[in-house]
Amino acid sequence: MRVILAVSVKLSWHDRVVLSAGEGQAVVAGPEARLALRSVAPEIVSALRRLAPPGETEEKLAESILADGNVHSLARWYFHVDQLGRRGLICRALHGDAGPLATLVPLCQAARSSSAPGAPAIRALRTGRNGHSRRPRSGPDISYRLSRFAYLRRTGDEMVLESPRSGSRLVLHDPSALAVVGLLAAGCTVAELCEKIPSLESVAVGSLLALMQDASMVAESEGSPSEDATDPGFESWEFHDLLFHSRSRRGRSDAQFGATYRLADRPPPPALKPLAGNPIVDLYRPDQECLEREDPPFARVQNRRRSLRKFGTDPITAQQFGEFLHRVGRVTETWTAEIPGSSPPSAMEFAGRPYPAGGALYELEFYPVVRACRGFAPGLYEYDPAGHRLHLVSGCNSDVNALLDEAASSAGIEPRTIQVLIILASRFQRIAWKYESIAYALTLKHVGVVYQTMYLAATAMGLAPCAVGCGDSDLFARAAGTDYHVESSVGEFLLGSRE
Repeated sequence: MRVILAVSVKLSWHDRVVLSAGEGQAVVAGPEARLALRSVAPEIVSALRRLAPPGETEEKLAESILADGNVHSLARWYFHVDQLGRRGLICRALHGDAGPLATLVPLCQAARSSSAPGAPAIRALRTGRNGHSRRPRSGPDISYRLSRFAYLRRTGDEMVLESPRSGSRLVLHDPSALAVVGLLAAGCTVAELCEKIPSLESVAVGSLLALMQDASMVAESEGSPSEDATDPGFESWEFHDLLFHSRSRRGRSDAQFGATYRLADRPPPPALKPLAGNPIVDLYRPDQECLEREDPPFARVQNRRRSLRKFGTDPITAQQFGEFLHRVGRVTETWTAEIPGSSPPSAMEFAGRPYPAGGALYELEFYPVVRACRGFAPGLYEYDPAGHRLHLVSGCNSDVNALLDEAASSAGIEPRTIQVLIILASRFQRIAWKYESIAYALTLKHVGVVYQTMYLAATAMGLAPCAVGCGDSDLFARAAGTDYHVESSVGEFLLGSRE
Protein backbone atom coordinates (compact mmCIF):
# COMPACT_ATOMS: atom_id res chain seq x y z
CA MET A 1 0.00 0.00 0.00
CA ARG A 2 1.30 3.43 -0.98
CA VAL A 3 1.68 5.75 2.01
CA ILE A 4 1.69 9.51 1.41
CA LEU A 5 4.35 10.93 3.68
CA ALA A 6 4.99 14.42 2.29
CA VAL A 7 2.79 16.94 0.55
CA SER A 8 3.30 20.16 -1.30
CA VAL A 9 1.01 22.90 -2.62
CA LYS A 10 1.16 23.60 -6.33
CA LEU A 11 -0.12 26.88 -7.78
CA SER A 12 -1.51 27.17 -11.29
CA TRP A 13 -3.71 29.45 -13.34
CA HIS A 14 -7.44 28.97 -13.31
CA ASP A 15 -9.09 27.93 -16.59
CA ARG A 16 -9.05 30.56 -19.34
CA VAL A 17 -6.60 32.83 -17.50
CA VAL A 18 -4.14 34.62 -19.78
CA LEU A 19 -0.84 36.23 -18.71
CA SER A 20 0.59 39.12 -20.74
CA ALA A 21 3.98 40.38 -19.55
CA GLY A 22 6.77 42.61 -20.72
CA GLU A 23 8.73 45.81 -19.97
CA GLY A 24 8.38 45.54 -16.19
CA GLN A 25 4.62 45.00 -16.14
CA ALA A 26 2.20 42.09 -16.27
CA VAL A 27 -1.53 41.74 -16.86
CA VAL A 28 -3.44 38.66 -15.69
CA ALA A 29 -6.91 38.37 -17.22
CA GLY A 30 -9.61 35.79 -16.66
CA PRO A 31 -13.27 35.53 -17.72
CA GLU A 32 -14.50 37.41 -14.63
CA ALA A 33 -11.49 39.32 -13.26
CA ARG A 34 -8.33 41.16 -14.30
CA LEU A 35 -5.19 42.27 -12.42
CA ALA A 36 -2.60 44.71 -13.79
CA LEU A 37 0.82 44.68 -12.05
CA ARG A 38 3.15 47.65 -12.51
CA SER A 39 6.91 47.85 -11.98
CA VAL A 40 7.19 44.07 -11.65
CA ALA A 41 10.64 42.58 -11.01
CA PRO A 42 11.86 40.12 -13.67
CA GLU A 43 12.02 37.27 -11.14
CA ILE A 44 8.33 37.78 -10.33
CA VAL A 45 7.41 37.78 -14.03
CA SER A 46 9.37 34.54 -14.39
CA ALA A 47 7.45 33.02 -11.47
CA LEU A 48 4.15 34.11 -12.98
CA ARG A 49 5.02 32.33 -16.21
CA ARG A 50 5.59 29.11 -14.24
CA LEU A 51 1.94 29.15 -13.13
CA ALA A 52 0.89 27.87 -16.55
CA PRO A 53 -0.77 24.44 -16.00
CA PRO A 54 0.22 22.10 -14.46
CA GLY A 55 1.82 24.90 -12.38
CA GLU A 56 4.60 24.83 -9.81
CA THR A 57 4.95 24.24 -6.07
CA GLU A 58 5.01 27.15 -3.64
CA GLU A 59 8.45 26.04 -2.42
CA LYS A 60 10.07 26.07 -5.86
CA LEU A 61 8.47 29.39 -6.77
CA ALA A 62 9.79 30.98 -3.57
CA GLU A 63 13.26 29.48 -4.15
CA SER A 64 13.39 30.81 -7.71
CA ILE A 65 12.54 34.34 -6.55
CA LEU A 66 15.15 34.26 -3.78
CA ALA A 67 17.76 32.93 -6.18
CA ASP A 68 17.21 35.72 -8.71
CA GLY A 69 16.15 38.56 -6.45
CA ASN A 70 15.92 39.41 -2.78
CA VAL A 71 13.69 39.19 0.26
CA HIS A 72 11.73 42.26 -0.86
CA SER A 73 10.82 40.48 -4.11
CA LEU A 74 9.63 37.44 -2.13
CA ALA A 75 7.37 39.64 0.02
CA ARG A 76 6.07 41.30 -3.12
CA TRP A 77 5.45 37.88 -4.65
CA TYR A 78 3.28 36.78 -1.71
CA PHE A 79 1.36 40.04 -1.99
CA HIS A 80 0.66 39.41 -5.68
CA VAL A 81 -0.38 35.80 -4.98
CA ASP A 82 -2.82 37.14 -2.41
CA GLN A 83 -4.25 39.58 -4.98
CA LEU A 84 -4.56 36.85 -7.60
CA GLY A 85 -6.27 34.57 -5.11
CA ARG A 86 -8.78 37.24 -4.14
CA ARG A 87 -9.77 37.53 -7.79
CA GLY A 88 -10.11 33.80 -8.26
CA LEU A 89 -7.33 33.62 -10.84
CA ILE A 90 -5.21 30.83 -9.34
CA CYS A 91 -5.88 27.27 -8.20
CA ARG A 92 -4.12 25.44 -5.36
CA ALA A 93 -3.44 21.74 -5.71
CA LEU A 94 -2.32 19.50 -2.85
CA HIS A 95 0.23 16.97 -4.17
CA GLY A 96 1.42 13.82 -2.46
CA ASP A 97 4.37 11.57 -3.24
CA ALA A 98 2.70 10.00 -6.28
CA GLY A 99 0.38 12.67 -7.62
CA PRO A 100 -2.37 15.16 -6.77
CA LEU A 101 -4.70 14.60 -3.82
CA ALA A 102 -7.08 17.53 -4.23
CA THR A 103 -7.30 20.90 -6.00
CA LEU A 104 -9.05 23.98 -4.63
CA VAL A 105 -10.64 25.73 -7.61
CA PRO A 106 -12.07 29.21 -6.97
CA LEU A 107 -15.45 30.19 -8.33
CA CYS A 108 -14.25 33.47 -9.74
CA GLN A 109 -16.88 35.90 -8.61
CA ALA A 110 -17.24 34.44 -5.12
CA ALA A 111 -13.49 34.38 -4.61
CA ARG A 112 -13.24 37.98 -5.72
CA SER A 113 -15.91 39.16 -3.29
CA SER A 114 -14.93 36.96 -0.36
CA SER A 115 -14.91 38.73 2.97
CA ALA A 116 -12.22 36.45 4.32
CA PRO A 117 -8.80 38.15 4.50
CA GLY A 118 -6.31 36.84 2.01
CA ALA A 119 -6.72 34.59 -0.99
CA PRO A 120 -8.41 31.21 -0.61
CA ALA A 121 -6.20 28.91 1.47
CA ILE A 122 -3.36 31.44 1.71
CA ARG A 123 -3.44 31.56 5.50
CA ALA A 124 -3.54 27.83 6.06
CA LEU A 125 -1.28 26.74 3.25
CA ARG A 126 1.53 29.27 3.10
CA THR A 127 4.84 27.45 3.07
CA GLY A 128 6.98 27.47 6.21
CA ARG A 129 10.76 27.27 6.40
CA ASN A 130 10.61 23.48 6.75
CA GLY A 131 8.99 23.19 3.33
CA HIS A 132 5.72 21.81 4.71
CA SER A 133 2.33 23.51 4.54
CA ARG A 134 0.90 24.77 7.80
CA ARG A 135 -1.84 22.46 9.07
CA PRO A 136 -4.88 22.82 11.32
CA ARG A 137 -4.38 22.26 15.02
CA SER A 138 -4.11 18.54 15.65
CA GLY A 139 -4.59 18.15 19.39
CA PRO A 140 -6.25 14.92 20.57
CA ASP A 141 -9.50 16.70 21.46
CA ILE A 142 -9.91 18.72 18.27
CA SER A 143 -12.44 17.08 16.00
CA TYR A 144 -13.38 18.20 12.49
CA ARG A 145 -16.79 17.77 10.93
CA LEU A 146 -18.15 18.29 7.44
CA SER A 147 -20.49 21.23 6.93
CA ARG A 148 -24.11 20.21 6.49
CA PHE A 149 -24.11 22.29 3.29
CA ALA A 150 -21.23 20.36 1.68
CA TYR A 151 -22.05 17.77 -0.98
CA LEU A 152 -20.24 15.45 -3.38
CA ARG A 153 -21.07 15.12 -7.06
CA ARG A 154 -19.55 13.95 -10.31
CA THR A 155 -18.55 16.45 -12.96
CA GLY A 156 -17.04 14.90 -16.07
CA ASP A 157 -14.67 12.21 -14.83
CA GLU A 158 -13.96 13.89 -11.49
CA MET A 159 -15.51 13.89 -8.04
CA VAL A 160 -15.92 17.36 -6.54
CA LEU A 161 -16.86 18.62 -3.09
CA GLU A 162 -18.95 21.79 -3.19
CA SER A 163 -20.96 23.95 -0.83
CA PRO A 164 -23.26 26.96 -1.34
CA ARG A 165 -21.37 28.53 1.58
CA SER A 166 -18.12 28.39 -0.32
CA GLY A 167 -16.45 30.48 -2.99
CA SER A 168 -14.50 27.43 -4.20
CA ARG A 169 -14.93 23.79 -5.15
CA LEU A 170 -12.58 21.01 -4.12
CA VAL A 171 -11.69 18.50 -6.85
CA LEU A 172 -10.79 15.14 -5.26
CA HIS A 173 -8.20 13.28 -7.33
CA ASP A 174 -7.24 10.46 -4.95
CA PRO A 175 -9.58 7.87 -3.36
CA SER A 176 -7.99 8.54 0.02
CA ALA A 177 -9.17 12.17 -0.16
CA LEU A 178 -12.68 10.90 -0.85
CA ALA A 179 -12.41 8.64 2.19
CA VAL A 180 -11.52 11.63 4.38
CA VAL A 181 -14.70 13.40 3.27
CA GLY A 182 -16.79 10.36 4.12
CA LEU A 183 -15.35 10.02 7.61
CA LEU A 184 -15.87 13.70 8.38
CA ALA A 185 -19.65 13.25 8.27
CA ALA A 186 -19.54 12.01 11.87
CA GLY A 187 -16.53 14.10 12.91
CA CYS A 188 -12.95 12.92 13.39
CA THR A 189 -9.65 14.08 14.81
CA VAL A 190 -6.54 14.08 12.65
CA ALA A 191 -5.26 11.03 14.54
CA GLU A 192 -8.52 9.13 13.96
CA LEU A 193 -8.43 9.94 10.24
CA CYS A 194 -4.84 8.68 9.99
CA GLU A 195 -5.79 5.49 11.84
CA LYS A 196 -8.76 4.79 9.57
CA ILE A 197 -6.91 5.73 6.36
CA PRO A 198 -3.44 4.15 6.65
CA SER A 199 -2.36 5.55 3.26
CA LEU A 200 -2.32 9.10 4.67
CA GLU A 201 0.13 10.48 7.19
CA SER A 202 -0.82 13.37 9.45
CA VAL A 203 0.88 15.97 7.22
CA ALA A 204 -1.35 14.96 4.29
CA VAL A 205 -4.51 14.81 6.41
CA GLY A 206 -3.77 18.18 7.99
CA SER A 207 -3.09 19.86 4.67
CA LEU A 208 -6.29 18.44 3.17
CA LEU A 209 -8.27 19.70 6.16
CA ALA A 210 -6.69 23.12 5.68
CA LEU A 211 -7.98 23.27 2.11
CA MET A 212 -11.43 22.23 3.27
CA GLN A 213 -11.42 24.73 6.13
CA ASP A 214 -10.57 27.63 3.86
CA ALA A 215 -13.40 26.56 1.56
CA SER A 216 -15.87 26.60 4.51
CA MET A 217 -16.57 22.90 4.02
CA VAL A 218 -15.28 21.68 7.37
CA ALA A 219 -14.92 23.21 10.82
CA GLU A 220 -13.61 22.33 14.25
CA SER A 221 -16.44 20.80 16.29
CA GLU A 222 -14.90 19.78 19.64
CA GLY A 223 -18.23 18.31 20.72
CA SER A 224 -20.21 21.56 20.31
CA PRO A 225 -22.82 22.41 17.66
CA SER A 226 -21.31 23.49 14.36
CA GLU A 227 -21.36 27.02 12.99
CA ASP A 228 -23.94 25.86 10.43
CA ALA A 229 -26.41 25.16 13.23
CA THR A 230 -25.76 28.10 15.57
CA ASP A 231 -24.92 31.08 13.36
CA PRO A 232 -28.13 33.10 12.75
CA GLY A 233 -26.96 33.62 9.17
CA PHE A 234 -27.10 29.87 8.48
CA GLU A 235 -29.58 28.31 10.90
CA SER A 236 -32.55 29.54 8.86
CA TRP A 237 -31.25 28.05 5.61
CA GLU A 238 -32.07 24.53 4.50
CA PHE A 239 -29.50 22.83 2.30
CA HIS A 240 -31.53 22.83 -0.91
CA ASP A 241 -32.68 26.44 -0.49
CA LEU A 242 -29.16 27.83 -0.05
CA LEU A 243 -27.85 25.68 -2.90
CA PHE A 244 -30.60 26.86 -5.25
CA HIS A 245 -30.01 30.48 -4.21
CA SER A 246 -26.25 30.32 -4.76
CA ARG A 247 -26.38 28.48 -8.08
CA SER A 248 -29.11 30.56 -9.72
CA ARG A 249 -27.45 33.91 -8.96
CA ARG A 250 -24.12 35.35 -10.03
CA GLY A 251 -21.27 35.19 -7.53
CA ARG A 252 -20.87 31.66 -6.18
CA SER A 253 -20.85 29.75 -9.42
CA ASP A 254 -18.52 29.59 -12.39
CA ALA A 255 -21.09 27.87 -14.61
CA GLN A 256 -22.28 29.48 -17.81
CA PHE A 257 -25.03 31.94 -16.97
CA GLY A 258 -28.01 33.53 -18.69
CA ALA A 259 -29.03 33.44 -22.34
CA THR A 260 -26.34 31.06 -23.61
CA TYR A 261 -28.59 29.15 -26.06
CA ARG A 262 -26.84 25.98 -24.87
CA LEU A 263 -29.28 23.73 -26.73
CA ALA A 264 -29.30 25.73 -29.96
CA ASP A 265 -27.83 22.78 -31.86
CA ARG A 266 -31.31 21.23 -31.85
CA PRO A 267 -34.68 22.66 -32.92
CA PRO A 268 -36.28 24.98 -30.36
CA PRO A 269 -39.40 23.71 -28.58
CA PRO A 270 -42.56 25.16 -30.13
CA ALA A 271 -44.12 28.31 -28.70
CA LEU A 272 -47.43 26.49 -28.30
CA LYS A 273 -47.83 22.92 -27.17
CA PRO A 274 -49.71 20.81 -29.75
CA LEU A 275 -53.12 19.75 -28.37
CA ALA A 276 -55.20 17.22 -30.26
CA GLY A 277 -57.39 14.20 -29.86
CA ASN A 278 -59.28 15.31 -26.73
CA PRO A 279 -62.86 16.62 -26.42
CA ILE A 280 -62.81 20.40 -26.83
CA VAL A 281 -64.84 22.99 -24.90
CA ASP A 282 -64.95 26.48 -26.40
CA LEU A 283 -64.72 29.32 -23.87
CA TYR A 284 -66.54 32.60 -23.62
CA ARG A 285 -64.63 35.54 -25.13
CA PRO A 286 -65.30 38.91 -23.49
CA ASP A 287 -65.27 42.22 -25.34
CA GLN A 288 -61.79 43.57 -24.59
CA GLU A 289 -62.76 47.18 -25.32
CA CYS A 290 -65.68 46.86 -22.94
CA LEU A 291 -63.40 45.49 -20.22
CA GLU A 292 -60.98 48.37 -20.65
CA ARG A 293 -63.84 50.84 -20.47
CA GLU A 294 -65.85 49.40 -17.58
CA ASP A 295 -63.31 47.68 -15.31
CA PRO A 296 -62.84 49.22 -11.84
CA PRO A 297 -59.79 51.51 -11.47
CA PHE A 298 -56.48 49.74 -11.04
CA ALA A 299 -55.73 51.42 -7.70
CA ARG A 300 -59.02 50.10 -6.31
CA VAL A 301 -58.35 46.57 -7.61
CA GLN A 302 -54.85 46.55 -6.21
CA ASN A 303 -56.04 47.83 -2.83
CA ARG A 304 -58.82 45.23 -2.57
CA ARG A 305 -56.75 42.23 -3.62
CA ARG A 306 -57.00 39.48 -1.00
CA SER A 307 -56.53 35.72 -0.73
CA LEU A 308 -60.01 34.31 -0.14
CA ARG A 309 -60.36 30.70 1.02
CA LYS A 310 -64.13 30.71 1.44
CA PHE A 311 -66.24 30.44 -1.68
CA GLY A 312 -69.91 31.07 -2.45
CA THR A 313 -72.61 28.39 -2.48
CA ASP A 314 -73.35 29.19 -6.13
CA PRO A 315 -70.30 28.07 -8.18
CA ILE A 316 -68.46 30.19 -10.69
CA THR A 317 -70.09 30.24 -14.14
CA ALA A 318 -68.66 29.11 -17.46
CA GLN A 319 -68.82 32.72 -18.68
CA GLN A 320 -66.86 33.98 -15.68
CA PHE A 321 -64.29 31.22 -16.08
CA GLY A 322 -63.88 31.91 -19.77
CA GLU A 323 -63.43 35.63 -19.13
CA PHE A 324 -60.89 34.91 -16.38
CA LEU A 325 -58.71 32.70 -18.62
CA HIS A 326 -59.01 35.25 -21.42
CA ARG A 327 -57.70 37.95 -19.08
CA VAL A 328 -54.76 35.96 -17.72
CA GLY A 329 -53.63 33.34 -20.23
CA ARG A 330 -54.72 33.87 -23.83
CA VAL A 331 -52.26 34.36 -26.70
CA THR A 332 -52.17 38.08 -27.48
CA GLU A 333 -49.76 37.99 -30.45
CA THR A 334 -47.46 35.64 -32.33
CA TRP A 335 -44.18 36.24 -34.17
CA THR A 336 -40.93 34.61 -35.21
CA ALA A 337 -37.40 35.89 -34.62
CA GLU A 338 -33.97 34.76 -35.73
CA ILE A 339 -31.88 32.97 -33.12
CA PRO A 340 -28.72 34.99 -32.38
CA GLY A 341 -25.55 33.28 -33.56
CA SER A 342 -27.32 30.26 -35.05
CA SER A 343 -25.53 28.57 -37.93
CA PRO A 344 -27.14 27.98 -40.32
CA PRO A 345 -29.55 30.83 -39.49
CA SER A 346 -32.74 29.59 -37.88
CA ALA A 347 -35.82 31.16 -36.33
CA MET A 348 -37.85 30.62 -33.18
CA GLU A 349 -41.61 30.95 -32.68
CA PHE A 350 -43.08 33.17 -29.98
CA ALA A 351 -46.59 33.58 -28.59
CA GLY A 352 -47.16 36.50 -26.21
CA ARG A 353 -49.54 36.39 -23.22
CA PRO A 354 -51.02 39.09 -20.94
CA TYR A 355 -48.20 38.67 -18.40
CA PRO A 356 -44.43 39.22 -18.86
CA ALA A 357 -41.99 36.30 -19.22
CA GLY A 358 -38.22 36.00 -19.58
CA GLY A 359 -37.19 35.95 -23.23
CA ALA A 360 -40.92 35.92 -24.16
CA LEU A 361 -40.68 32.12 -24.01
CA TYR A 362 -43.93 31.53 -22.09
CA GLU A 363 -43.20 27.99 -20.97
CA LEU A 364 -46.11 27.76 -18.50
CA GLU A 365 -49.20 25.68 -19.31
CA PHE A 366 -52.58 26.06 -17.52
CA TYR A 367 -54.37 22.90 -16.31
CA PRO A 368 -57.77 23.68 -14.72
CA VAL A 369 -59.23 21.05 -12.41
CA VAL A 370 -62.96 21.68 -12.29
CA ARG A 371 -64.97 20.41 -9.32
CA ALA A 372 -67.89 22.82 -9.49
CA CYS A 373 -68.39 25.26 -12.37
CA ARG A 374 -71.78 25.89 -13.94
CA GLY A 375 -71.59 24.82 -17.57
CA PHE A 376 -68.57 22.50 -17.21
CA ALA A 377 -68.36 18.82 -16.41
CA PRO A 378 -65.99 18.01 -13.54
CA GLY A 379 -62.52 16.83 -14.54
CA LEU A 380 -58.98 17.80 -15.47
CA TYR A 381 -58.61 20.07 -18.50
CA GLU A 382 -55.74 21.70 -20.39
CA TYR A 383 -56.10 25.26 -21.62
CA ASP A 384 -55.43 26.07 -25.28
CA PRO A 385 -54.26 29.73 -25.13
CA ALA A 386 -54.30 30.21 -28.89
CA GLY A 387 -57.83 28.86 -29.49
CA HIS A 388 -59.10 29.99 -26.07
CA ARG A 389 -60.67 26.65 -25.31
CA LEU A 390 -60.26 23.71 -22.97
CA HIS A 391 -59.22 20.18 -23.85
CA LEU A 392 -60.50 17.47 -21.53
CA VAL A 393 -57.64 15.36 -20.15
CA SER A 394 -59.69 13.10 -17.87
CA GLY A 395 -62.75 12.96 -15.69
CA CYS A 396 -62.65 13.00 -11.90
CA ASN A 397 -60.70 9.80 -11.32
CA SER A 398 -58.74 9.01 -8.16
CA ASP A 399 -55.67 11.01 -9.24
CA VAL A 400 -57.71 14.09 -10.14
CA ASN A 401 -59.58 13.91 -6.83
CA ALA A 402 -56.22 13.57 -5.07
CA LEU A 403 -55.08 16.82 -6.73
CA LEU A 404 -58.09 18.57 -5.21
CA ASP A 405 -57.43 16.99 -1.81
CA GLU A 406 -53.77 18.09 -1.95
CA ALA A 407 -54.72 21.68 -2.79
CA ALA A 408 -57.32 21.76 -0.03
CA SER A 409 -54.81 20.49 2.50
CA SER A 410 -52.25 23.15 1.48
CA ALA A 411 -54.87 25.91 1.69
CA GLY A 412 -56.37 24.61 4.95
CA ILE A 413 -59.91 24.17 3.58
CA GLU A 414 -62.33 21.32 2.88
CA PRO A 415 -61.92 19.68 -0.56
CA ARG A 416 -65.70 19.84 -1.15
CA THR A 417 -65.56 23.66 -1.06
CA ILE A 418 -63.15 23.95 -4.00
CA GLN A 419 -64.70 25.12 -7.25
CA VAL A 420 -61.76 25.40 -9.68
CA LEU A 421 -58.08 24.58 -9.14
CA ILE A 422 -55.71 25.92 -11.81
CA ILE A 423 -52.40 24.06 -11.98
CA LEU A 424 -49.44 25.76 -13.66
CA ALA A 425 -47.03 23.36 -15.37
CA SER A 426 -43.68 24.25 -16.89
CA ARG A 427 -42.37 22.93 -20.19
CA PHE A 428 -38.80 22.95 -18.91
CA GLN A 429 -37.16 22.39 -22.28
CA ARG A 430 -38.70 25.59 -23.64
CA ILE A 431 -37.02 27.77 -21.00
CA ALA A 432 -33.81 25.72 -20.68
CA TRP A 433 -33.23 25.77 -24.44
CA LYS A 434 -32.13 29.41 -24.13
CA TYR A 435 -31.22 29.98 -20.47
CA GLU A 436 -28.49 28.30 -18.45
CA SER A 437 -28.16 28.15 -14.64
CA ILE A 438 -31.28 30.31 -14.18
CA ALA A 439 -33.93 28.32 -16.11
CA TYR A 440 -35.79 26.93 -13.10
CA ALA A 441 -35.43 30.18 -11.17
CA LEU A 442 -37.05 31.98 -14.11
CA THR A 443 -39.93 29.50 -14.17
CA LEU A 444 -40.66 30.19 -10.50
CA LYS A 445 -40.54 33.94 -11.12
CA HIS A 446 -43.02 33.47 -13.94
CA VAL A 447 -45.31 31.58 -11.56
CA GLY A 448 -45.27 34.60 -9.26
CA VAL A 449 -46.07 36.92 -12.14
CA VAL A 450 -49.02 34.74 -13.18
CA TYR A 451 -50.26 34.59 -9.57
CA GLN A 452 -50.39 38.38 -9.38
CA THR A 453 -52.10 38.60 -12.77
CA MET A 454 -54.69 36.07 -11.57
CA TYR A 455 -55.23 37.93 -8.31
CA LEU A 456 -55.83 41.24 -10.06
CA ALA A 457 -58.13 39.75 -12.70
CA ALA A 458 -60.20 37.86 -10.13
CA THR A 459 -60.48 40.94 -7.91
CA ALA A 460 -61.61 43.09 -10.85
CA MET A 461 -64.24 40.45 -11.69
CA GLY A 462 -65.50 40.08 -8.12
CA LEU A 463 -64.27 36.49 -7.80
CA ALA A 464 -62.47 34.75 -4.93
CA PRO A 465 -58.78 33.99 -5.67
CA CYS A 466 -56.20 32.14 -3.55
CA ALA A 467 -52.68 31.00 -4.42
CA VAL A 468 -51.75 27.59 -3.01
CA GLY A 469 -48.44 27.15 -1.21
CA CYS A 470 -47.43 23.79 -2.67
CA GLY A 471 -48.49 20.81 -4.75
CA ASP A 472 -47.49 17.27 -5.68
CA SER A 473 -45.66 17.25 -9.02
CA ASP A 474 -45.52 13.46 -9.24
CA LEU A 475 -49.28 13.27 -8.70
CA PHE A 476 -49.87 15.90 -11.38
CA ALA A 477 -47.65 14.09 -13.92
CA ARG A 478 -49.60 10.89 -13.27
CA ALA A 479 -52.98 12.60 -13.57
CA ALA A 480 -52.11 14.63 -16.69
CA GLY A 481 -50.01 11.93 -18.36
CA THR A 482 -46.91 14.11 -18.67
CA ASP A 483 -43.24 13.23 -18.20
CA TYR A 484 -42.11 14.58 -14.80
CA HIS A 485 -38.80 15.80 -16.30
CA VAL A 486 -40.38 17.33 -19.42
CA GLU A 487 -43.55 19.00 -18.13
CA SER A 488 -44.26 19.20 -14.43
CA SER A 489 -46.43 21.28 -12.09
CA VAL A 490 -44.79 24.33 -10.47
CA GLY A 491 -47.77 26.25 -9.06
CA GLU A 492 -51.43 25.98 -8.01
CA PHE A 493 -54.21 28.58 -7.75
CA LEU A 494 -57.79 28.34 -6.44
CA LEU A 495 -60.63 30.27 -8.05
CA GLY A 496 -64.30 30.48 -7.17
CA SER A 497 -67.30 32.68 -6.59
CA ARG A 498 -67.27 35.03 -3.62
CA GLU A 499 -68.94 33.92 -0.42
